[in-house]
Parts: sequence; C-alpha cells; structure tokens
Amino acid sequence: MRTSRLTTLSEHVQRIEYGGMHVDIVRTARNVVRIGSMPDIVKFLGDHDIHDDIVVVPDWEVSMAGDNRTGEEFVLWSAEKKNAPPKTYVGTRQNVAQLHAHLEHIFPYFFDEKRLSIVKTDWLDRWFHLRVAEPDYTTGALSIRCEDGNITVSDNGVVIYSGHELKPGTDIDAETNSLLRTIQRDNAPRTCLEVMPIGCGNGLYDTPANTIVRFDDHVVWIDPCGYPAHTLARHDIHWDDITHFLFTHNHEDHVQGVTACLARARKTGRPLNLLMAENAYDLLVELYTPLFPDLIDHVNIQYLQPGVPLALDSLTIESRWNHHILPYGTIGLKFTAGGKGFGYSGDTKYDETLNSILKQSELSAQWFAPCDLVFHEIDFENPDSVHTHWKQVEALQRAIPGKVLGYHTSPQQSSPFPLAQEGKRYILDKTF
Repeated sequence: MRTSRLTTLSEHVQRIEYGGMHVDIVRTARNVVRIGSMPDIVKFLGDHDIHDDIVVVPDWEVSMAGDNRTGEEFVLWSAEKKNAPPKTYVGTRQNVAQLHAHLEHIFPYFFDEKRLSIVKTDWLDRWFHLRVAEPDYTTGALSIRCEDGNITVSDNGVVIYSGHELKPGTDIDAETNSLLRTIQRDNAPRTCLEVMPIGCGNGLYDTPANTIVRFDDHVVWIDPCGYPAHTLARHDIHWDDITHFLFTHNHEDHVQGVTACLARARKTGRPLNLLMAENAYDLLVELYTPLFPDLIDHVNIQYLQPGVPLALDSLTIESRWNHHILPYGTIGLKFTAGGKGFGYSGDTKYDETLNSILKQSELSAQWFAPCDLVFHEIDFENPDSVHTHWKQVEALQRAIPGKVLGYHTSPQQSSPFPLAQEGKRYILDKTF
C-alpha cells in the first residue's frame, strides 16, 4: 500500500488522489462530505485523519484504475468494528439504491454466535442511511444537489463545490497506458512453480491479499487488487502478462480489481480468462452488469468446482469450499506443477474444534499436506473472529510437512508466526 496524496483545491475542498483516481472532501461548518469512492478509500481517509459523515454517490464510472463505488464495503466494516456513527449516503434514487443493493448482497452476512453457520444481520440498515437527492437533499444549512450528472454542495445558500468545475484534466486510461509502456514484458516460461505475493494485507491494512502463481506459460493472479497496473508495476510486472484472473470470493478486498480488469479487457478487446466458482461468478455478473452491460462479452469463464481438479496444461488447480461468511461460497486452493505444490487458504475460519463439529475433511490440515508451501490467512488479534487465529495456524503447521506462511493480516512489528513477504519470489524447485 502506498500513501495517497491530499491536495487543497479551495477554502472548503480537498482532494484525495491515488493511482489516477480521486475523491473530493467538502468541509462545512457542521459536516464533512465525501464525493464518490475508490478502492481502499477507508485506508486513505485514515492516512489523512478524515472522518466523513455524508457520502455522495455519483453516477457509476470506471477506468483502468477502478470504479467510483468500490470502497464502501470496508467503510462500513470499519464503522461496524469501531461502533462508529452511521453514514448518510446521498444521491439520485438510482445511484443510492444501486449501491445499497450491491452492499445488501455482501455486507450483512456473518457467522452465528457459535461460528458454525452464516446468518444475515441488520448491519446495513444500521450503518447505511439512504437519502435521495432529486434534485436536492437538505439538512440544516447544507444542501446537496444531484442533477444532470453534476454534484453541487451549498452551505447557507452559497455554492462551495461544483463537480463540473473541479473535474480533473487527467485521462486515467491514458496515464495507465503510459505507465505500462515503462514496464518490461516477461513472457519467459517457468520450469518451476513460482509464487509471488503482491499484497499480504486485507481490507483495512496495507495492500489487500493477492498473489501471482506462474508455471510454464501460465500466469495466474489470485484476487486482483485495485489499481492493477500501478500495483503490479511496483514489482516490475506488466498487467498484460497475466493470463488468468482467479477470484476466491466476492468480498471487496478480494474483487476490488475486477472493474479495472474488465475496463482493460473492453479497451484492448482481449477477454479476461476468469477462474472462479459458479455461484461467485453469477453474483459478479449480477452486481457489475449495470456498469458493464456487455460484461459477458469480455469474459472467458472456467468454473472452479471444489473436489474437481482443473488442468491448465501441466498446471493443476484444486479447490475446496472454505468456512467463511458469504452464502455464495468462498474457496481455498492448491496448485500442483513440476512435482511441487502450493496451497492458498483463501479466507477461512480454520479451527480444529469447529472442524470436529463441521466434519468437512477438506477443512482439515491434511488437505494441505501435499503442499511444499502454503500461504494461510492469519489473525493475531481475535480468536473468535471470522478469520483464522494464529494459534490455529501454528497447529496446522505442526500437522503438515510443508512450510506455512501467514498472510491477509495487519502489520506486525514482531510476528510470533512467519509471514509471507510482499514482492518476494518463492521458487518451488529441488532446493525448496
């Protein structure tokens, strides 16, 4: 994760910029208003100690850096975690209803008290207060107008923000293409299984967990993150070298790069080779078709079917159903090639006591026993969270011969368990 830039545009308006995208922050005497969103916005707000209480939902737009709606799921998770005040979401009826419906599919799901089954909570209604501005929404001295694609904010009758006047002159797609021209292509076939974590964080900390797996001519990107060209470029990887895009599930920190990837597919005419479970793909199509009415024209889908290996020539991918908090399913992975194996837990609640009750053999430590290297999600804070506590990852390491490294976690100054290193190449050859 890199820190975003905060610039002052006027007495009342500041702009947060990252990867070619931006959101505007409008300050009044009583309110802080945020215009739009972008991937990892909750982290960028934290960088600059900005606490917004009203969010204006603009028309849905996308570039090769991402879209201006993704980001709100983890704004809400952060509010729930901190028991922060609810936010008011303002916009045209279509825009606020669209965003609410999107979040309704994802955000309210959690474990029951015993962490055994998925339940639907009332969290969305608690943290997301919807207000329609057609054309105006007024509260006290503050007025927000959404009309003809423009957003105007007035305080005591004085216009202090007009979106049309402040639109950037930068062409994000042109800037992305310019960046890509500086990255050398790498089409060399790999004779050994090669793994590189591009991010080891999560929705609240650092670059979200995502990893590239290479073998022969195949380059599989697991859970592409936001700002794909920029994030990959930090590790001298060209976006167009990715041959397959694999998504483990539909939580925002695992699909935040999907709209940027679809935008590039539409621009270049090269369809995305998608790998994901059928339920997760169906939901992806439902959620993003309003932004991409031609979505299915830009995708080649191969379904990951837990229990049924998928062969990409000499690279084999096995998947399993995880124990996590989405009803559409989340998956864990095993990659096998060149006589070596790599395991990727995905988001899962690995717990030996829970496993003894669930009695799903694929959730046991032995599912990863054939792997030489395993990246396993890890939580150092809360044994009762929806993620795997580090003591349980320790138990998994004792149960299997391969090396286990933690990922999908908060920053650790002194970790009691070894962690995967962002940008490091793990080459599974005879010496590993």
